Amino acid sequence: MILRLAWRYAFSKANRHRGVSIRIAVGLGIGILAILVTVSFMQALQNAQFDHLRTYESFDFHSVQRYSLEDGRALAKELEGLSGVKEAFVYQDLPVLVVDRTGENHPMRIRAIDVGATLPIHPIAGELFTAEGVALSYRNRFLGNPVTITFLRSGKQVTQVPTQRSIPVTGIYATEYGPFDSATILVTPEYLASLIGSEAYSIGIHASDRSIRNVEKQLSPYDVISYKEANQSLYQAMELEQKMMTLLLFLLILVIIVHVHVSSKRLVGSKQREIALLRTLGFQEKKMPHIFVLQGLIVALIGCVLGLALTGIFFLLYPMLRVYILSNLGLDLTLALRPGEVGFLCVLILALAAFGAYTGFRRLLHVDIMEILGHGELL
Repeated sequence: MILRLAWRYAFSKANRHRGVSIRIAVGLGIGILAILVTVSFMQALQNAQFDHLRTYESFDFHSVQRYSLEDGRALAKELEGLSGVKEAFVYQDLPVLVVDRTGENHPMRIRAIDVGATLPIHPIAGELFTAEGVALSYRNRFLGNPVTITFLRSGKQVTQVPTQRSIPVTGIYATEYGPFDSATILVTPEYLASLIGSEAYSIGIHASDRSIRNVEKQLSPYDVISYKEANQSLYQAMELEQKMMTLLLFLLILVIIVHVHVSSKRLVGSKQREIALLRTLGFQEKKMPHIFVLQGLIVALIGCVLGLALTGIFFLLYPMLRVYILSNLGLDLTLALRPGEVGFLCVLILALAAFGAYTGFRRLLHVDIMEILGHGELL
């Protein structure tokens, strides 16, 4: 009977305050949608940034010391024998200025990397790693073929001298990381050595995700640094961004909590006549709070279900937005939610809805029945 009365007072068509319950549930559902979508995007963006840093930029670990090509390849082969090391390879970056067909300069880099490195670099046309030229990303096809580059090379009388070369393009590639595509020209280590006339290569290391800490201990004799150390300023900036986003989410959740609490009290306050009639008919006062607390829980539960349903619909429609996000951010974001966080949010909302309904009902117990019936709603 209590459940039946609670449902009637919440959503029955004969209920004159049915619209209030619907507005509270809809507002709660939209609020939950906003929180969950924001959390999922924030987590996906940061995870994608760090994954791409580990995959394309500084890798999981890289050596501080530079080696010749022969020594570097021998050391890479030795490192691959360690447990937890997925692969090791030689690489080198050379900053260059690339001149396009209009004469405008574009700061880029040449990345020399061993052919055996299994990076997620997808060939689109031609050959990527050859001894005859370089590979451009599909984003930089406007630079033409051949491309004119300016770089610093070791000189005889001075340490570094600017040198300009026109080099042929032998292939076009693409990756999932837009900033890498926009700024990187791929070559073989041998081709880079022919350009700059010297050999000084670092060792890049990819570790198994579950073995990073163990690998770090094993690599300590080899003088390597992790991707966090190599990108310390960026890592700290992203940590600050995460803290600010956490603060923003906390404020958003606080607004939702206040909305739920106040709305539950208002919903009970709109039932003053019903409460007075129940008291007049001799309904047990011990059971009356159960009705209105359950009513608040029903409204909050429907709001939570609505919010989860809207979030699910957004996730289903997200693949349509994925291309737009990839083209603008250069990041392929995979959205995900942690069930524990979603469950905690829903439980918190239900608890505060019940508390708001209970405190609202307690206020009405101190009002005289005849005053409510004679004057309508007093609170």
